[in-house]
Amino acid sequence: MVKIERISLNKQGLTKFFSPNEARIMKVLWELSHSTSAEITRECKDLSLPCVAGTLDRLVKSGFARREIDQSENRVRYIYYPTGDRREIGVKISERIIESLIDTFGDATIDTLGKINGRRKNE
Repeated sequence: MVKIERISLNKQGLTKFFSPNEARIMKVLWELSHSTSAEITRECKDLSLPCVAGTLDRLVKSGFARREIDQSENRVRYIYYPTGDRREIGVKISERIIESLIDTFGDATIDTLGKINGRRKNE
């Protein structure tokens, strides 16, 4: 789950913002568009069902995944969906980070964002 204090910029890809298990599960959700915890466990062979279920709970609580109850086939199960595609989740994470930077550094953050934007336009 993306917690500002747990961001690690020296890591690669999604693990800068998510735990390794969260990143793997988000990738599965994006790839399949929806899935059960059992299906995700099959895709992530080295993760146990309780690990996947707990990780999905954290992703739901943090707003990166949602779950719906499926009562078909004479049973009740949860179906999990990402709350957005990779770009939309990136926007949500960026907003959280930028808001935290503005709270801490104020105008310096806004000035820096303007400089970065200017450099990108010149590339």
